[in-house]
Amino acid sequence: MSLLTVQQVLARIYTDSKLRDDFLTNPDVVGISLGLNCQEIAQLSKLSRQQVNLFASSLKRKRLGEIHKLLPLTHKLLGKKFDSLFSKYSETYLPTGSKKHLLDAVAFSNFLQEYLTIDDPHPTWLLDILRYEKVRLQMFREKRLFICDRFDYNLESLINNLDFNSQPVLRFKPNIGIWFRLTSNSNWRSLFLPIPQFSYILNLPKLNKANNSEIY
Repeated sequence: MSLLTVQQVLARIYTDSKLRDDFLTNPDVVGISLGLNCQEIAQLSKLSRQQVNLFASSLKRKRLGEIHKLLPLTHKLLGKKFDSLFSKYSETYLPTGSKKHLLDAVAFSNFLQEYLTIDDPHPTWLLDILRYEKVRLQMFREKRLFICDRFDYNLESLINNLDFNSQPVLRFKPNIGIWFRLTSNSNWRSLFLPIPQFSYILNLPKLNKANNSEIY
């Protein structure tokens, strides 16, 4: 097995707490299931449980610190819940290659969007903030010229109040946010287009129900 493959196995052990515990408890069986040979298993078995757990914790703290920087508004809104959800997410994914922190933040924002929509529904204005920060990540990650997403609230009002640690001003205003640039090296520009009322009036009872529950 190549050195790169051994490193990838080790990365999985550091990331997945159950796999890590299984390997430290029974390295021969788990090592073989991961494709390691006897020499490689013996080499990794020299690491103590304390060493492995300390390094795994250090790796997770470093990843979380970078995610805080890349999703600052979402982190501010979710507080401790942000960290606990990252801990859950980090068991399932470890970024590789270049721009690891950016890839990590995009993957985590996808995880959050699904979790906060389906598993633990949160106000749609909070999801607007998450989608906005996800768009910003995509600007740095991809050499694309056009990005768009749908928002339910006035982003400017939400973000300005969050920047000043104030209560978010909820101005229900369904709109399409469009970010574009002429070349991959030019500056981004943004445009927000209101969604005509007739396009969402059929969902008005559902929207009203959502609005009544969205009290900060």
